[in-house]
Amino acid sequence: MTSIPRMRRLPAISRIFDAHRRQERRLWRCLRPQRPKKSSGIRKLSLFLTIGHMESSLSASILLINWQDRTNPFFGGAEVHLHEIFGRLARDYGYDVTLLCASYPGARREEMLDGIRIIRSEGNRNTFDRRVRREYERLIEQGERFDLVVEDMNKMPFMAAKWAKSPVLVQVHHFFGRTIWKEFPWFLFPFPLYVIWGEGRALRLYRDKRLPIVSVSESTAEDLLGAGIERDRIRVIYNGIRTNVFYPDESISEAETPTIVYLGRIKTYKRVDVLIRAMPAIRERVEGARLVIIGSGDGLPALRKLADQLSLSENAVRFAGFVSEEEKVEYLRKAWVAVNTSPKEGWGIVGMEAQACGTPVVVSDAPGLRESVVEGETGFLFDFGDVEQLAEKLTTLLISSDLRRRMGEKAVEWAHNFTWERSAEETDLVLRDVIAGRF
Repeated sequence: MTSIPRMRRLPAISRIFDAHRRQERRLWRCLRPQRPKKSSGIRKLSLFLTIGHMESSLSASILLINWQDRTNPFFGGAEVHLHEIFGRLARDYGYDVTLLCASYPGARREEMLDGIRIIRSEGNRNTFDRRVRREYERLIEQGERFDLVVEDMNKMPFMAAKWAKSPVLVQVHHFFGRTIWKEFPWFLFPFPLYVIWGEGRALRLYRDKRLPIVSVSESTAEDLLGAGIERDRIRVIYNGIRTNVFYPDESISEAETPTIVYLGRIKTYKRVDVLIRAMPAIRERVEGARLVIIGSGDGLPALRKLADQLSLSENAVRFAGFVSEEEKVEYLRKAWVAVNTSPKEGWGIVGMEAQACGTPVVVSDAPGLRESVVEGETGFLFDFGDVEQLAEKLTTLLISSDLRRRMGEKAVEWAHNFTWERSAEETDLVLRDVIAGRF
């Protein structure tokens, strides 16, 4: 398990990572059979079978179950995580990876993507959980065999441990818990109740069957522990970023006007309204300050209405909508500060990408997000929902170019400890342990 403490001495973080990785490699080497100088026939046979098992684990067949793939119009961080890690495992580690997911209009039934075989169910993103077992059984009837099933739990669970014929590993991003009530108006209360019921079922299943679980943060691991799941059934593997894409570019300077960026899905529970409500106070103290909201989602109309109510013109709050990956990187490089106002996340990946570009961040002091920033060194935390405190933190950064520069430099150093290559390497070790029955 990789646990990254929030500490003052940033240069020490890389050494902690490297020491941990060396320790894992030493443990793995201890599990490998040593070549005997003079082996009996039995020992040679044992060595042959052990090596054969190791080789088979390297080319093991993995079935991923997730709601979507990264080409789905509704894809998010969970899909990025899946493709970044398991694409590398397929290409660089020899795994045979299949993803079973929901379809969408215009999608192919099957295709290869990032080294992963994609099989899309006839069910859509609202019905896939009720079809997934049938789709799995169809694959088994067709002669498919899987050494491991990985259930990616980021919405409603699939409960694969109840029906899969192979060992099951659960990948957990975060649980909504009570925050789901922020997503729906009161008269749609059956939907939050359904989500809470589904999460409760999943947690009881994970606990009772002692399933191996990979969590993307210590915050999510704490939720699992709170549900009665034993610590030795949980390993934490942090998300990564593409450091070859997200990095400072000296040819691109800050935007001419003080610019705050929010980038992500526009959902009610993510509370982007808190950031809009902070803008009048910020603009009183910082001349020309503007907010750029990048992304799409069903919460967008309410945010536009709020901006109008607060008399925030296009010069004050701009809704950029969906942007390309190249535009996203440019926005993060030019921003004076990036913000995440969510009450809960599995991991603050966009904030980490901003920091990798040399842009300090201000994020809610909330599960998942608080682990992604070094308070006072790469950015600031603010109490979730506190408009006044958010305005104060943002103003502090906007008025001091020296503070932004110092934080930006440390942010780059901090963010580059989190790579998808490291995440894939640690995931490979977990897969080996599950397949071999050690985890």
